[in-house]
Amino acid sequence: MSGTAGPARRGPHVLRLSLLAAAPLLAGLAISLLWRLLATGRELIATLALPWLPAAAGAVLTALAVVVLLGAIPLRRAAARGHQRELEAQEERHRRLLRRLDHELKNPVQGIRAAVADEPSEHQRASIDAQARRLTGLLADLRRIGEVEHTALELTAVDVPALLEEALAGLEDAPGAGERRLSLSVPRAPRPLPAVRADEDLLFLAVTNVLGNALKYSAPGDAIEVRARQDGDAVVLEIADTGRGIAPEHHDLVWEELGRAPDARDVPGSGLGLPMVRAILQRHGGAAHLESWPGEGSTVILRLPVAGPREDGERRQRRR
Repeated sequence: MSGTAGPARRGPHVLRLSLLAAAPLLAGLAISLLWRLLATGRELIATLALPWLPAAAGAVLTALAVVVLLGAIPLRRAAARGHQRELEAQEERHRRLLRRLDHELKNPVQGIRAAVADEPSEHQRASIDAQARRLTGLLADLRRIGEVEHTALELTAVDVPALLEEALAGLEDAPGAGERRLSLSVPRAPRPLPAVRADEDLLFLAVTNVLGNALKYSAPGDAIEVRARQDGDAVVLEIADTGRGIAPEHHDLVWEELGRAPDARDVPGSGLGLPMVRAILQRHGGAAHLESWPGEGSTVILRLPVAGPREDGERRQRRR
């Protein structure tokens, strides 16, 4: 059905464009003929070529219109092809997410079914509890991403250095944090960081997620550094570590829901942390970026506009 509907819809559209392009020529011819019929002999001798001036002008305008329309057609087709590619890419991302979700859910369910096939032992009960907690955490993370993408932001003026200090203080209580070298660097003078208009809870969640990854994928003795600076109308946060790093071919993968680098599967995780971080930054009109080198470490860069999300600024402008 879709194969026949497209040309049928395009036919009237092309006809309308053709009539529109020819309109100046038709109007010019009509005016020229009327002028020729109504002109007196004296006027005809004195201005023999003038009656055809409207037709000539119409022809020129028609030629210009045809050039413009011919130039617009490839642009429209290119835009349609770009939109189609975007839709196909989005569909492919959804298919990858469903495949990963199927994989992530299948393993715990099979483990639970195997454990309850007979009278479960103490070890099997512990396995059931671990798999159930894994499922619960996975579903909670999926639900949280949905909330991040659609829940209204509670925007306030956020003191970025204070938020980073609080996030680092929370990390110090995590297992293994005492074996890492933690540091924080923010400008204090002469120009301290400006307050950022953001949802403080969501921004704190993004920072703690990245810090948690830095802790998980580093080893005792490694360094975890948190840096902040102002770059024009944005505040840039960098969370760096000297951990295992990520191969370049997997940099895009880790930003996808349930996407995990193959060499990271020995570390517990859902593959939803960094996608949630990116969703939070995008909701604020910012961006998240990864730089990583295998065997050397990683740096996650979070860029936040000081003024907050664009839609919030437009809403405040309308109120004025």
